[in-house]
Order: sequence, then C-alpha cells, then structure tokens
Amino acid sequence: MINTNKTKSIIIKLFLIFFFNSLAIASINSFIVVKVDNEIITNLDIKQEYNYLIALNNELKNLDEKSKIDLAKKSLIREKIKKNELSKYYEFDHTQSYLNEIMKQFYLKLNLSNINEFENYLKDFDLTLNKVKKKIEIEILWNELIVQKYAKHIDINKDKLKKKILNQRSLNNIKTKYELSEIVFQVDNKKKLKEKIKEIKESIISKGFKNTANIYSISDTAKFGGDIGWINEEQLSRLILEKLKKLNIDEITDPINIPGGFLIIKLKNIKTEKVEINLDEELKNLIKFEKDKQLNQFSAIYFNKLKLNSKISEQ
Repeated sequence: MINTNKTKSIIIKLFLIFFFNSLAIASINSFIVVKVDNEIITNLDIKQEYNYLIALNNELKNLDEKSKIDLAKKSLIREKIKKNELSKYYEFDHTQSYLNEIMKQFYLKLNLSNINEFENYLKDFDLTLNKVKKKIEIEILWNELIVQKYAKHIDINKDKLKKKILNQRSLNNIKTKYELSEIVFQVDNKKKLKEKIKEIKESIISKGFKNTANIYSISDTAKFGGDIGWINEEQLSRLILEKLKKLNIDEITDPINIPGGFLIIKLKNIKTEKVEINLDEELKNLIKFEKDKQLNQFSAIYFNKLKLNSKISEQ
C-alpha cells in the first residue's frame, strides 16, 4: 500500500525545493539599479517600464540598448518622485471613475476601440491592465495635487481671450486647425542651452521626433512621442502661430522660450473647415486650454523642486 503521509511529505519537500530555488534564481536575475529616497528601482522594473513606453510609442524599438535603459530609468525616477510626494496627501486605488475615462483616452490614441482590445494589446508587451492603471492613477493624482496647490495662481483674462477669438474669426466661418507634436525641455544653466539644443536636434535627425520627445521632453505628452493632436488656431499664442505659419508640413520650430523651459513644435498637418462658430463655446474651450497650459507650467516647476530635494543614487 502507498504510504499517504510519506507521499505528502515528499510533495511538500519538492515544493519547498522548487520555491526556494525560484527565489534564488529571481534574486540572481534581479538587482537594484537606482534608489530614489527609500524607493528602489531594479533592472526588472526598468525592463517593464520600457515595455510600457514602447507600448505607447512603438518607434522606441529602434533605439539602441543604452538609450532604452536610460529612457526607462528616467521615466521610473520621475514616477517614484511623484509617488513619494503623493503618498503624503492621498491614498491610492480611489480614482476609479476618472481612471476609466483616462484609460479610454489612452486606447483611442493607440487606435484601439475598447478596453478589451487595450488589454489584449498590452499582453503583447508583457503588461497587465492593472499595472497600467496604477501608473495612470499616479498621473491623475499628480494633476489633482497641482490643481489644489496652484489653482488660485491661475491668471485668466476672459476679455482678452474673447477679443482674441473675435480677431481671428473668419468672415466665412472658416477655422484653421494644426496637428502638432512638442518637445518641452529645460536646462540647468542657460550657458548650456546651445549645447542642449544641438543635442536635441541631432537626436531628432538620428532617432526621429517621437523618440526624441520620449527621451528629452518633460511634458506629459512625452509618453506618446510628444503628440498633442489637433489644436484650433485661436488656442495658440501669437508668437507660436507666427512661427507655425512659416513652417512646411513635418518641419520644426526653433526653441521657443516659455515659462519653466523651452518648447520645440513639429507641424504634422494643417486643415481648414467650415464651422458654425459659437462664441461662448469657443471662449469656454480657450479658457480650459489656457488653464491647462498654466497648470502644466506649475507642474514642471513643482516637480523640479521635488527632484532637487530627492536623494537619487545610482547603484
């Protein structure tokens, strides 16, 4: 007869051997690359982050191995700094309703129809929907924190914006739209500006605009290769509009000085369309656009302060 207790004992021993061997293998394959305050980033974290970034911008596959690692590492350091700060104010896993809307924006940008398609798409990059949700939640809470801290500092001149709409309104109700991408960057010292501009322009030539945006841009659009989408003419400042009108499709502007950094814009396309212009609706959209622009500038300033005060150590 089979000794049941002995059989169970053998199974348990085999399980424990397998379990501890698995832990040993994992410990060998995983090692710390960076510490951000008390948070660690491992080589496996970097690999997963790169998978996430390439899922949002497939052109990143063409980067060399060092650029891939540097990009993913920089992205994770940024995320850790934000998460450390957010933990002082919020509990996570409490943004479900708004999170679903942001998820929808993500998969629509990737030309996917629904959340199921998005989930299947992520599997190709060894990612789960839950993992991506956690990353998006950090951005949602970060934006909420920036609004709470800086909403009272937003300066909107409604009369000026209304005048801008009226000045740009066409007599035959023809509206011009621009499809744009951006790279927003900073320099620690303005003496290094020329060197930085040269570096970015060389990267655009060798790696492409989208990959360069991923590498250098500090804007939230960086994860999608700097893609802004279609922007109405009246939403653009006079300076930017003047520069865009001098460009041909697929050309870029020289760096434009903006609060908190510098901006390079790529003109991807232009279209005109006849619309029924509603002044109140146009003003509402322009106010929102202006608020978002100012909040993005405050976000960059606040993040830079946090980064300066964070202890970041390469291992």
